[in-house]
Amino acid sequence: MKDDAQKSLLQWLAPEFAANGLLRDEPWVQACAHEAENMFAVRPLAIAAVTMVVAEPFAIDYLRQAPVLVVAAAQGMECFRPSEREFIQQDWQAIVHDRPKLRDLLRYYGLIRPLRALKGQAFRAGPTEYQTIQNLCDIPPSPLAQAIPSAIRKQHNWLRALGEWSEAMCRREQSAKALFDWAVCAMGDHTASTAGGSLDQASAVADYAAFHIGRFNRRWSYERAYRAALEWHDELAQASSEKAYLLTHKIGWNEVIDYGDLPRRRIIDGYEIVALQSGAALHAEGAEMHHCVASYAGNVIRGFSRIFSVRGDGQRLATFEVSKSGFLLASGEFLQLPARKRSPYKLIQIKGPYNSEVSQDVEKVIQAFISSLNQAAPTVG
Repeated sequence: MKDDAQKSLLQWLAPEFAANGLLRDEPWVQACAHEAENMFAVRPLAIAAVTMVVAEPFAIDYLRQAPVLVVAAAQGMECFRPSEREFIQQDWQAIVHDRPKLRDLLRYYGLIRPLRALKGQAFRAGPTEYQTIQNLCDIPPSPLAQAIPSAIRKQHNWLRALGEWSEAMCRREQSAKALFDWAVCAMGDHTASTAGGSLDQASAVADYAAFHIGRFNRRWSYERAYRAALEWHDELAQASSEKAYLLTHKIGWNEVIDYGDLPRRRIIDGYEIVALQSGAALHAEGAEMHHCVASYAGNVIRGFSRIFSVRGDGQRLATFEVSKSGFLLASGEFLQLPARKRSPYKLIQIKGPYNSEVSQDVEKVIQAFISSLNQAAPTVG
């Protein structure tokens, strides 16, 4: 005997349907229920679909032509409660009993014709997607028809992204429909691009658009808006870093940190070595190299560390830290020991992009640089 997880939806719902006088002992019932269940990837909509198709033998024809009817009938409900299924069934049976034309059925549920293109497998369940479908009904039919992607996966991503867009706009503008018409068309064009355009950052683009609502460029493609959003978020992150930097270290973001006699720039074997002497420079290095060198700002400001960047052919290749020999006291001060016959500067660490190891050539250049520092340093006897 099958458990509930193995039962078909019709088997699971049969006692309820029988009690309500819906279950008929006719071959079409099981066939239509099986087709309706497989039409949707999510269980709530599959339940709603099965509830709808057992009403009449021709009911499945409507769902084949317009799966979006199930989304509209379910109204974002989970359909796990008998009261929810009863609501769907009574409303549906009242309208399909007289076999209306599809256009009239769509109109009854507040839907427009282009939404017929959406496949059942593309839908998710829940109130957000139901609201998205309602919002789509306010878009003129012609541009909407052109915006709807053809592939199921792309339809799914498009609907999800539009839901994220509306939710982000509600948080920012208290209006789910703000710039919604632009998003519908721009996201549709993006998913249709040769690259198959990802829409994973829809909420980030919506944040940008909401913040610039009065001057957002509706001529932009989604890709162009996405680039603008990334730049804006980077600016916000930097502004946040600047404020935190000032509050923490009591010096300005671009204020130069004194490296004493150490060189600001040096070329060795074609590689450029640049001293990172400000919060802005350390932040830029960390952002480009994808490591946490910016977190060493406090040590650099207090003189415990000196950070340098190695560059070649216009690219950042490595970041390294040097320090003078000494001890960090409990008071937070650094006690430098006098250099006699030993080297006053030592290499603490080297990091390539994403904290990777560096090439032997780069490492040799860094060692040569430190050797030059120690040769130039005065010896205290």
